[in-house]
Amino acid sequence: MSCTIDQLIDKCKQALKEGWQYVYGAKGTVLSRAQIDALRNLYGSNCVWWSDSNKAGKICCDCSGLPSSATGVIRGSEQYKSTAVECYPISQRKTYMRGWAVWMKGHIGIYDGNNGYYAMDGSARNMVHYPLSKNKFTHIIKLCDVDYGEGVNTDKAPSAVASGGSYNAVVNFMYSVRIEDGRILPEVTNLNDYAGIRGKRITDIAIRCDKGSLWYQVHILDDDWLPKVSECDWNEPENGFAGDNKVIDAVRVYYKTPKEIIQSHGYQQAQYRTSQMNLGYGKWQYDDETQNGQNGFTGSFGTAIDRFQLF
Repeated sequence: MSCTIDQLIDKCKQALKEGWQYVYGAKGTVLSRAQIDALRNLYGSNCVWWSDSNKAGKICCDCSGLPSSATGVIRGSEQYKSTAVECYPISQRKTYMRGWAVWMKGHIGIYDGNNGYYAMDGSARNMVHYPLSKNKFTHIIKLCDVDYGEGVNTDKAPSAVASGGSYNAVVNFMYSVRIEDGRILPEVTNLNDYAGIRGKRITDIAIRCDKGSLWYQVHILDDDWLPKVSECDWNEPENGFAGDNKVIDAVRVYYKTPKEIIQSHGYQQAQYRTSQMNLGYGKWQYDDETQNGQNGFTGSFGTAIDRFQLF
């Protein structure tokens, strides 16, 4: 499946005219309140805002869903970049690149060829046609699912997967881990990636957020919980990270929602999960809740973990 440049731009204009509403995880269909609530249960209120429930009965879409609604191929924003036929810094854009995508970590839009973009621009903005100065796109990419006059180029494109982006998040969580060989791995934001390496046991975790505050703690393999910490600094062993350079098997995180976010979006929670060594991820844990089958933490006592995600 694919589309032409004009079909893609026409779809953007249609979405603008019809007033499509942004809901994370939606793909250009009319959603009921129950469906929006189900997306919130799946992705958390940090991505699917409580106010999004008011969009029931309207056509709802997220950023990657906009090009997907034209091409018929579901891809997340990260995969649109990884499957791009060409990719350049946004400063190198040209007029002939009309219908290419403008991209930044966790977000994607469509270039109009005249220093503007179309996009499902988050829950506060919804569908927009704005100057590029309204956002912080870093790259312009030629999409493999769009026919720019030479046919489509999907020979090397992997199977389509849905987005795990973080553009709509009310709160951004940044986190990194240390593995048992002593390496501290690069910091990750929300679900843009995961912290860890498959098959390498985690010993310590450092977490921070850009709004509000949090505390977190880890459980040592075949031992006990270490004290809670609330800062994020690998050079501060007392309160800068959770761990004691020993293999861990469980993690607990609790987010404290500030008053201004409570007033505008309601209470937010840390939503997180771990992967046991060389296995798949466990279920999502919300803060330290223990209802609905949750344990109050993620992980399993007695089994080391190798990957961690949080948003």
